[in-house]
Amino acid sequence: MASHTSTSHIPLSAAADPAFWTQDLSDSSSLALHLSPGASSTTQESVHDTTPPAQTPKSDHSQSSHSAQNAQSTQNAATTRTSVAVACVPCRSRHLKCDGGVRCSRCKADGVECTYIKSRRGWKGKRKSKPGENGTPAAQIPGQDAANILQGTLNNGLAHNSIPQIPSPEYNYSPELSLAGPLSSAPASIGLLSAAPSIPQFNLNGTQRPNLGGSQPADPIAAFYHWFYLSHPFCLPRMRLVDVFKHRRAPLLELAVQYIGSSFLPAVPTEMYKDALNRTIANSNYPKDGYSAQALLLFAIGLHANNDIPRAAQIFTMAQALTLDIGLNRIDFALLHGNNDPVLEESWRRTWWSMYTANGMMAAVNPGVRFTLKDVHSDVPLPCENDEYLSGNIPFSRTIQDYDDAAFAPEEITFSSFTYLIDAIRILGKVFEVAKLDSTFEYHAVDVVDSYLVNWRLHLPASKMEIVNGEGQIDELVFQAHMVNAGSTIMLHRPRSNLGFTRVENVNVCVQPGQILLPTQTREIHTAKCLTSAENISSLIKLPGSLINHTPFFTCVVVMASVVHLSYWSFLVPDGQDDIIKQSIRLDVGTLQQYSHTWPIASVVLGQVRGVAHTLFNSKKAMSIHLWSSIAQDDVIRGVIEDGGSEPLENYSQLIAP
Repeated sequence: MASHTSTSHIPLSAAADPAFWTQDLSDSSSLALHLSPGASSTTQESVHDTTPPAQTPKSDHSQSSHSAQNAQSTQNAATTRTSVAVACVPCRSRHLKCDGGVRCSRCKADGVECTYIKSRRGWKGKRKSKPGENGTPAAQIPGQDAANILQGTLNNGLAHNSIPQIPSPEYNYSPELSLAGPLSSAPASIGLLSAAPSIPQFNLNGTQRPNLGGSQPADPIAAFYHWFYLSHPFCLPRMRLVDVFKHRRAPLLELAVQYIGSSFLPAVPTEMYKDALNRTIANSNYPKDGYSAQALLLFAIGLHANNDIPRAAQIFTMAQALTLDIGLNRIDFALLHGNNDPVLEESWRRTWWSMYTANGMMAAVNPGVRFTLKDVHSDVPLPCENDEYLSGNIPFSRTIQDYDDAAFAPEEITFSSFTYLIDAIRILGKVFEVAKLDSTFEYHAVDVVDSYLVNWRLHLPASKMEIVNGEGQIDELVFQAHMVNAGSTIMLHRPRSNLGFTRVENVNVCVQPGQILLPTQTREIHTAKCLTSAENISSLIKLPGSLINHTPFFTCVVVMASVVHLSYWSFLVPDGQDDIIKQSIRLDVGTLQQYSHTWPIASVVLGQVRGVAHTLFNSKKAMSIHLWSSIAQDDVIRGVIEDGGSEPLENYSQLIAP
């Protein structure tokens, strides 16, 4: 995943001060020449003469004084064609060509803030000639104007630090986007950086899989819908949402979608969108509406997956507050803000329920998030099936009360996949409540919540038991529902099982603080329930299809299964009879390795799992339960244990607490 390098040594300039760019400096040509991201001067050229000169559009009267020069540049456009050094954030996000300057012409015409973020790709020299250039006639692209030559430095401080400046990517909005299907690939005419290479897929033994998927999305919006959308399908379908972006009705959401999508594209600078989101949020420069609530939710999920855990908790708290402020939890929000459009109304309903389900998952894996939405009254109807939503054929909505009463209906009633995920999250909330009870009530409450977990599985319709449909496609919402049920079972039973170790107070990623608790049944029963749930998670891993299409929260559930498998192997399985459990551990480690190519949080938890293996093995070796000589040289456990020896204890200590 691409990211920006640190520029903390760069002197403070207008480029680093977002308040500066809100000023209209069109009348100060000398100041514009000095501070424009593409500015150039004779003095700057003498300091850093390896950078080509630039001609940046300045103020209006400067442009009129150089009309003859601009006319000559237009005549030579076929011969010399370069792009601006850095495009502004609004032009980048809309895939439009930026003409540079302190405030580019598009932002001036639209009356929006014009901000710049330094490109991270670096100067790569003069652009090579292509067919159709250097005097050879080339086909004219409709709507594409010849770009002015623009190159330079942000200020003298940048020049002294020898930080190269490079042409910015050319973002040309294509009307093909608005005509694309909901999940179709991006049109080839989008000039975002370059065609990004496909994400390498690896087998569990480390070998790379052949690319059988054909062409891959090349821009962040296409990548968002290709890899992420079906796991969190609350935004409008692609064709509809791109139309919203085209008319600039959801600026914060546009950045959030591209932030998520860029995480899947190594060639796209993810940090660019993250910085733009943080700046916009800090300035409160976004509308307080449903689209912004969607944006904050996406941003929080992306931050968590990118291992920015504290910031993810902050942004999610803001998303919760905005959700309740605008009333997304009320039935009338979709009616008042749906414009009599069934698809938009369904999107608002899905936004509330996605906020609710994400709150439960975040509370399970992020210590800075509390499941507060479970106590909020809501009369929002349940979401429909994904294919109904994407096709626009929205049926009559059922309610959560209809779902609760269905168990007593004379015949089986099947609800949407989203509904079963919502119910799984409701039960997860009951698992959280058990931890708050004192010993007087805990004994009975554990068995009651365990009944909820078992009943959820027993009452699933046959169509929802099958996660993969007849065409080999995974229902990602049913996948998450099973994932949440298995993770909730481990959270409830592991503190009361034989799979504990010692109490350690340090808090780690994906694991909440815990303690050894008294069993409500025999510890063997609690242990068996944990092992069954861990194997159910392994079954989810082994489903056909790419792991990267699953929600990023799956990484933390895999960690839960890994700790159960490692504890079982270390405590309860004799040497020579552990082949099956070692294959499960190998499956867990391989899954985290696969996720680590996209989501940084997977790299962190992978180190935690290795650290747990190292600690558990050494503790039991001292008790002569395992001997190092009894583990084969090429055994996967040996490699995991050896790698875990280099992991600091504080990175994984909480994982070995129940």
